[in-house]
Amino acid sequence: MNSKISLSIEPNIYYTVEETAQLLRVSQNTVVKLLRSGQTQGIKLGRQWRVLGASLLNLSAAENDTEKVIVSDWLMASKNTLTELWDNEEDSVYDQF
Repeated sequence: MNSKISLSIEPNIYYTVEETAQLLRVSQNTVVKLLRSGQTQGIKLGRQWRVLGASLLNLSAAENDTEKVIVSDWLMASKNTLTELWDNEEDSVYDQF
């Protein structure tokens, strides 16, 4: 019978890439990609990364914030085009309802 080990993330502890990978249940390469892309924050000490537990706990919140920013930026960039599509003479008949 396999027993799963319960892993907890402490917000004030710095973790190595290997420890972070174990906590997130991903590969070490994935952790490095997250760090390099800025999706999670870490510090580089020499040739090694350290990841603060608090940034791991905020990982999903940061993803949601990023998605909100992307959608907001898209809406702002598309505003003129959407206005032209929705507010035109042909469709003004529907504005009465």
